[in-house]
Amino acid sequence: MKMVLRANVALRAAGAALLVVTVLTSCAAPSPAAPPSTVPSSTPTPTATVASAPTLRVATTCDDLLPAASAKAAAGAGVQPREWAPDTPNPVLYADLRAGALTCEYRGELAAGSTWLAPDVFVGVLPTLGANDSFGVFANIGGVTVDGDHYFGCPLYAGSTPTSCAFGAIVGDYQVIGTVMLPDRTTLDQAAVRAVFDGATAVVRRLGAPAPLWQPAGGSLRGVTSSDGFLPLERIAAALGVSSVHSPKSEGGEYTTARLASAQLSGAYWSDFSDENGKTGVAIAVLPGGASYYDDRKRTPVPGTSDVQAVSGLGDDAVLSTFRLAMPGGPGDPVSYLDVKVKNSWVQLSGASPAVLEQLAPEVIANLS
Repeated sequence: MKMVLRANVALRAAGAALLVVTVLTSCAAPSPAAPPSTVPSSTPTPTATVASAPTLRVATTCDDLLPAASAKAAAGAGVQPREWAPDTPNPVLYADLRAGALTCEYRGELAAGSTWLAPDVFVGVLPTLGANDSFGVFANIGGVTVDGDHYFGCPLYAGSTPTSCAFGAIVGDYQVIGTVMLPDRTTLDQAAVRAVFDGATAVVRRLGAPAPLWQPAGGSLRGVTSSDGFLPLERIAAALGVSSVHSPKSEGGEYTTARLASAQLSGAYWSDFSDENGKTGVAIAVLPGGASYYDDRKRTPVPGTSDVQAVSGLGDDAVLSTFRLAMPGGPGDPVSYLDVKVKNSWVQLSGASPAVLEQLAPEVIANLS
């Protein structure tokens, strides 16, 4: 009996809007000091506006970062802007947005006979403020050598016609990360790909320091950095009715979820848990400060979602649903999901029966509170 617990996607697209705050300060010539007034001022003192959701922390636009002409030259074909949308329900997919990143993508027509392969050019800018531990994770997976604070390569895989290029750089308080996918290696123009990389890097070098990572008023659930951070493994095993569980897959390395490998910046994390036979298990995920993305997903469920039902008495809001992953041969096996909005955050459990999910959720929430 095969259990589908999590789909991890290495290539995702994202669209973002720019938030620019301009502060104007005026100066006047000094004048003699006046005695303090005893009459209250009729003009209220301005107060700072606190954003109610994560904000963009990269002060540029996709037009500057990845011009259409540059994308077309690198793709070797006609391409159009592509707006990001999640294709699985995993909250950690939203980690780039939660971190205030800017992502830009252009995509062309599908290759003949393919359901996924198309010319694609992607560039993202991630504000890290020096937290660069995950830099180059996808380059290492793809066989591109990371040389300190930068990498660039278009590796040739034996027997493979499609090709991809990967590039990245640490630029001050930011990372610039990009990929170019081509259905046919004969169309590869490395100079054009390099121009996309160099152009994006030059734009980021001109940026000032990013704002600190947004945090919700009232706090959020704490972040997770390892599989046992959700709950002790024996508690998960007890809920599943098995003697023990282990984590075969979790956030990081080849299972990195967000396209800019940004999960650690906000404490986002997911992990699968399974018994020794791989027949019984559950998956748990958290996105601290991600309540607004829970709302987005509830308003617009990921394609493949069905049987959405409200769950009372759990967090600030909760829903059960069924999800089937879109596969080349048709929809995958149905998987039960429990999503909870709680303490300005998003918690998700999946892959077990609804009863087990509802049993475990309060324990996970209490442990992360």
